[in-house]
Amino acid sequence: MDELMVISGDGQQVEQGQEFSSLSVMARSDGAAAGGRVVSFFVDDQEGTGTDFHGGSPVRVTTASDGVGTTDVPLIAGGSPGAVQIKVLADGASTTLSVQVTPGAEGAHVQRP
Repeated sequence: MDELMVISGDGQQVEQGQEFSSLSVMARSDGAAAGGRVVSFFVDDQEGTGTDFHGGSPVRVTTASDGVGTTDVPLIAGGSPGAVQIKVLADGASTTLSVQVTPGAEGAHVQRP
């Protein structure tokens, strides 16, 4: 495969504990869409935000006939603010998406009696 291109999901910012929107990439081989390819999404949380996919990383999806692969498992923002990288790999090609966990609204984590 020649390349993976980010389609959607890059640059998202959500508050702690919230879900990010789905992440999508397109696989291309010899200039054409590459369907049927397994794409792996890995969380690289170097700032220790606690962000991960529900059930853990990596999430693997298979590209559709148009070459697009979209995560079907929610990416959940962790409990600490910071930047998170999502590394995407398929058949030797790779790309990276960046997302941001922002501080939650003040008092959002107050427990009710």
